Order: sequence, then structure tokens, then C-alpha cells
Amino acid sequence: MRILPLAAATLALGLSASLPARADLVISGRAAQALHCSALLYMVSEELYQGGYINRSDYSWAQTAAVKMLDYVPGTDDQKVQAMAQRFEKIFASRSLPQLMNEFDKTAPWCQQNFL
Repeated sequence: MRILPLAAATLALGLSASLPARADLVISGRAAQALHCSALLYMVSEELYQGGYINRSDYSWAQTAAVKMLDYVPGTDDQKVQAMAQRFEKIFASRSLPQLMNEFDKTAPWCQQNFL
């Protein structure tokens, strides 16, 4: 996958929530790990930036890195956007914000080493 421009990726992820429901994609193995790492980085960097804890440069790097991790996920750009939206929903349904941040702190070094 080519790296989508940041604005396009953000827009695509936002629009995916308003699209008609589609069958869940099944992604497994290393691709699923990359998807999860990407979703965590994308979500946490958004929360940190909105909260004023990171600057725009760090935010842009993190968002771009999260999209880059999707290179390990098979499928079209539309399928990758759908997969990210599904992962976001599952993460938000199963974790509080503090739990999300804790998981990110524990897994971010592994994700960076394996997918960047």
C-alpha cells in the first residue's frame, strides 16, 4: 500500500463510520498484529494531540507511521480503511482510555521494532 496522504487517511477513516455496514474482514497472523499496532498508534496519538500532550510534528509522525504499518495488511485501501474501523470499534468496546494507554505503553516498542 502506498502511504495515503494524512488528510486523506483521516478523512477515509472518518467516512468509514458513516458507510453502510459490510461483512467483517478476517485478518490473522502478522497482518492482524500490524493492524492492531496501527490502530493503537493512530488512536493514542489522536488522544495525546487533542489533549495537548504532544506537538503537531509528533502527531503527524505518529499518524503517518500508523498508516505505514498498514503495508503489512493485505487488501485494497478501502479494505484497509474498513479493517481499521472494525479494529477501532473492537478496541473502544473492550478498553477504557487508561487501559488503551497502558496497552500502548507496553506494546509500542514491539510494534515499532516489527512494523516500522
